[in-house]
Amino acid sequence: QFAFARVNGDVCLVQISLSASPASKVGTTEVKIFRHEFITIFRLSHSITLSSSDLRILEPIDDEVLKYEEEKETVFLAKELVEQLRRMTDPR
Repeated sequence: QFAFARVNGDVCLVQISLSASPASKVGTTEVKIFRHEFITIFRLSHSITLSSSDLRILEPIDDEVLKYEEEKETVFLAKELVEQLRRMTDPR
């Protein structure tokens, strides 16, 4: 599941792991953080385990408005979503 989320105070594109591993602690979530690379392209930056207090989902993203190339760890978002993310991160 992809979403816009606030992670440690920053708004970013994330992929949330819906499958909890037996080793994962209660109240934690595995998250992949994607960085904006170019226009509508986002690439995997890093993976992290976050406590529920460090992760706030702002808006889930429907799979129909993105393309995820798993082997390249690349996400292509619809232009409207990139604009929406820009508005979320614009300090004005």
